[in-house]
Amino acid sequence: MGDKTPLIIVGALIVLGLAGLLLLGGGDGGRRIDRSLIGVHGLGIVARADGIETRQSHPRLSPHIRDLSIRVFALYDTDLTRYESEPETRRDLLYQETQKSIALGDLQTKLAELPTILLLPKWTSGMFELELAHDILLIPDASMRRLLDQIGLPGLEVTRAGPNFDVLSDGRHGMALFHAQTFARASLPANCRAEVADGPRVLVAACDLGDSPYETWIVSDPDLMNNHGLANGDNRAAALALLRARLDGDARPVYLDTSPDLLTAYEETDAERQDYERSPSDLGRFFAYPFNVLWAMLFIVLGVLYWRGARRFGPIAELADQGREMSRTAAIAAKGRLLRLSGNDGQLVADFVRNQLQDLTQQTFGPDLGQAGQKRFFAHLARQDPVLARDFEDTAHGLITNAATLPRADLYRQLGHYKTLLEKVVTAHGSLRISTNR
Repeated sequence: MGDKTPLIIVGALIVLGLAGLLLLGGGDGGRRIDRSLIGVHGLGIVARADGIETRQSHPRLSPHIRDLSIRVFALYDTDLTRYESEPETRRDLLYQETQKSIALGDLQTKLAELPTILLLPKWTSGMFELELAHDILLIPDASMRRLLDQIGLPGLEVTRAGPNFDVLSDGRHGMALFHAQTFARASLPANCRAEVADGPRVLVAACDLGDSPYETWIVSDPDLMNNHGLANGDNRAAALALLRARLDGDARPVYLDTSPDLLTAYEETDAERQDYERSPSDLGRFFAYPFNVLWAMLFIVLGVLYWRGARRFGPIAELADQGREMSRTAAIAAKGRLLRLSGNDGQLVADFVRNQLQDLTQQTFGPDLGQAGQKRFFAHLARQDPVLARDFEDTAHGLITNAATLPRADLYRQLGHYKTLLEKVVTAHGSLRISTNR
């Protein structure tokens, strides 16, 4: 159990981190849509590249409406009077019409806050789940009519072209749209006018809606400005031209609003401003998105570091005790290699025997005592077997002193004799950790 404890800890940390990514990462659903084919994340990029300053909505930041020029809001809801339930099956997900629910009152507030370019929905969730633009994934006409009724445009007719890229021209840009979704000019109500149109087909209508003091420019086909559509035809240039026309020289940032929540601030005076009161729920913000992802990654990294430090390379070595021995072993190995390369077998044998005697002495009496230690070792051996001790000492000293000058045949013969004696010494000292094959 003790040996498995580190592995259990590593496994627990990694499992905890992965579970956190799976269970706590749900807060990224909105961002996933924004970066999907039907999202509008790319509009901010192309606008900034063209010199139009933008500001992306953020759940933790509330800009003041006086610091913003216009709002671009993509509608992903076809029924503003109820919240869409989560799909239960794959089929439900593919035909899901609402990706971000928004209350009608909140939408009306957004339209009243700022001049707005409103992008109507067109595709169900299956479009970006399957990355497939097919007519069966278009939002049904009945749902579009209901949505327009709720917005305040009853009778406005939405028409759709066939399954091909239809190029609409406003005289300046050729806007390529697949299953082009437009308003029928003849159905425009009195409170709307055509802003961008190609003959009887209106792509952008400017309408006075409800109590909003501003005109709302309604884009019938979101593919004109979303991530999928910006790459087609002159859609990018047309989208930028639409932004500049709506800005009408206003240099303040365009608010790219991707949240159904009301994130803009209203407080105008210090008297209306309310002091922020801290509560235990503030601590929970450290475990909400995106911090939950960071916590999960931290657990995974800790697990990997613990495994690498505690298991892969074992516990930390005690350098104070082993460093000297490791250095000496490395030095011996290096010297031996040099001697082998130089062909000096005699000197190599002499060093081999000298170091082996040193090892024997250290294993018997502890720290290296030099020549005194070797004399003590042979004396110790002589008390057990005087003949073996004398023979072993003479042979060892003979090799240390004369190996470099001995003929090769005599050298190998004496080395073989030394190894035979060494085996007897090791047998006599069963606790010695000396290999006779070295």
